[in-house]
Amino acid sequence: MITSISLRAFKSLPNKTISTSALTVLSGLNNSGKSSIIQAIRMYDLAAKGGSPLLEGHGSISEIRSKFSTKDDPIEVIVETAGEEKHTLTISEGSCSHPSFSPVFSYIGAGRLGPQTVLPLRRSIEELPYIGEKGEFVFDFMQKMGDAIIPEKLHHPESQGVTLAFELAGWLSEIAPGVVIELSTDHKADFARAEYDSFRPANVGFGLSYTLPILTAVLGMAASSPSAGWGEGWGDKWEQQRTSNGTLVIVENPEAHLHPQGQTAMGRLLALAASCGVQIVTETHSDHLIDGIRIAVKESLIKAEDISLHFLSKSKEGLTEIVSPTINDSGKLDYWPDGFFDQTLKNRAILARRN
Repeated sequence: MITSISLRAFKSLPNKTISTSALTVLSGLNNSGKSSIIQAIRMYDLAAKGGSPLLEGHGSISEIRSKFSTKDDPIEVIVETAGEEKHTLTISEGSCSHPSFSPVFSYIGAGRLGPQTVLPLRRSIEELPYIGEKGEFVFDFMQKMGDAIIPEKLHHPESQGVTLAFELAGWLSEIAPGVVIELSTDHKADFARAEYDSFRPANVGFGLSYTLPILTAVLGMAASSPSAGWGEGWGDKWEQQRTSNGTLVIVENPEAHLHPQGQTAMGRLLALAASCGVQIVTETHSDHLIDGIRIAVKESLIKAEDISLHFLSKSKEGLTEIVSPTINDSGKLDYWPDGFFDQTLKNRAILARRN
């Protein structure tokens, strides 16, 4: 498991170390640095896989180098693991290191796809399950992993079985009770299509489609082999990589297009998955999602020390500042930074004033 991420000469975080736990929650105002932390992790993963760490659309090295550093300072992303081993990505003009360690990684971005009648099947030499940053291969992932066994702790009461396919339906019932997903594939045309209760995705709203990749990634990363074993050659490799390097799921705004009940259930699911060995980093603006995590702690579904909460803001100079309240076994925080999910109380105080 990754225990900390240190950034050097990077954007508004020229010299910051962010502690990470089984479940790490990033919150704060827009443009405070949350997405920059996620960008740094994604860059590290790309470099560890042997590729260029520069993300499309995010600019050149000179653009992402901190304005608080000199033009010759290398950008560094330093990952420390539970064994106190440090792995470093160093990039500068004309050079890039390639770290030897990276967990099995899944990133589900805020720009994930909405309702889609059909999605592509993944055609790659590397056939390990992959959902895609926009969830574009979620149907392909579901077909590959549909019979995988989900841990008992992640079992949803509405699920009619213990496999990924059944548990997905169970957790989706938090959004639309009784929903049934039907998948079909056309391998010669390289696409898969889905229906929700016989309706096209576009006719059931954004919530189901927007949430499906997140649920699939979280449950899939926690799953073990089907009762009959992996039927494909990638199965054993998938197991070996997850066992040796661990797993990391990054999710941006998992609460998007969900009503409060669904947001709270999402927080609970993230906490449960983290307690099952899936390391999760999430960026959120939802107090309901935070409440779901806090309730999971109160109900002893996850240990308080397995959660890191970080609230980000920016100084007048443009530097990211981070405060990290801690959560106790009752799900309560030791303090609430100003702006940390306290807007409801502020609004109520305004409404309670006499004219």
